[in-house]
Amino acid sequence: MSTSQELNSGLSFQALTEEQRGSFLPTPAPVLVRFEQGDCVYKWTGYDFVRISRTTGKEQISEYWCPWNELAVGPLRVPGFKELRTRYRNVGGSVGRPQEFARARNAVTHQWNEMTSILKARFRKPVWGFVGRTAPQRFYQDRDKPEVLANVTWIGGDFQLCIPNLTPEWIEKL
Repeated sequence: MSTSQELNSGLSFQALTEEQRGSFLPTPAPVLVRFEQGDCVYKWTGYDFVRISRTTGKEQISEYWCPWNELAVGPLRVPGFKELRTRYRNVGGSVGRPQEFARARNAVTHQWNEMTSILKARFRKPVWGFVGRTAPQRFYQDRDKPEVLANVTWIGGDFQLCIPNLTPEWIEKL
């Protein structure tokens, strides 16, 4: 759902896919937020910025991101990249592994994404997306083997952005 000026304006939470809705904790309830042209987001990923969908053959860009700069959503303060690095730095002089922290707190399985590098992007036009806390996910996501690590989860709980329908018209890699 979009206008020529703003992507996802008027998007309702129920309009998200079941998978997208299920990626959020129910409380606090995810909030629809407007991101301005020029706002930046980032993610740890093992994928290219733009991928070709196997089913449609069209360009697609992941809808899951984190805010580059700290974000205020009502009374909530959503940390940006700088706050994340400051808050979760390694102490004691060892080498930091922020993607390991991001994997656990954003509940990203190794099967979904290797998270080998950081990707930063900027919105070309205003977009709307949901901000909320990430729900826990099973550590191992093989539906054919539900018994494998069935009681082990990635904790989740960090903030995520879910911005459906992104294409290169709306967002660019930096």
